[in-house]
Amino acid sequence: MLMYLTLKLMVSPRQNVLPPNRLFRELESGRMSRQDFHAAMAVHAQELITEMEEQRRNPLAAFSEFIRNRRSARKLARRHGEAVVREVFVTLSEVDDFAPASLLWNAGHRHVPLYCFLRMRHRPLFKVITMESSLVRVDLTVEYQFGAARCPTREMFILKRDPAGDMRVESRKGVR
Repeated sequence: MLMYLTLKLMVSPRQNVLPPNRLFRELESGRMSRQDFHAAMAVHAQELITEMEEQRRNPLAAFSEFIRNRRSARKLARRHGEAVVREVFVTLSEVDDFAPASLLWNAGHRHVPLYCFLRMRHRPLFKVITMESSLVRVDLTVEYQFGAARCPTREMFILKRDPAGDMRVESRKGVR
């Protein structure tokens, strides 16, 4: 069980690097060289390895974090549906200057469990505080803490579907 937990980790962004989904787009469009792409992906790989080492040093804390994250993911999926939660996370991953984008970049991949995107107590933190969803609108409050930030940041998002049916951020504001 612990090995499964270790393999399903997400990137722990401690450096200011674009998420992998954006890196791929930059490379494919020609705006980034292959060397820069490899260097940025190496940062993501190193952060993942560092997090795996941290979890190996303290397996009890890692397991309790796993249980908390899984419980929170189940509540979200039960209330709103897994597809809606994933769509919201993918939409948030596209927001500029949103630190958790490095955690959420592959939320659209159904083979990655939903709990991998939540961080209840282990830094970097990412929690969904409230979420109200309808067919065309999602009101969402998230809390996150990345890097050297002393206090968690809480933001409220209003997401709406455009005429094509894609979810877009309509508004974003800090709370507190």
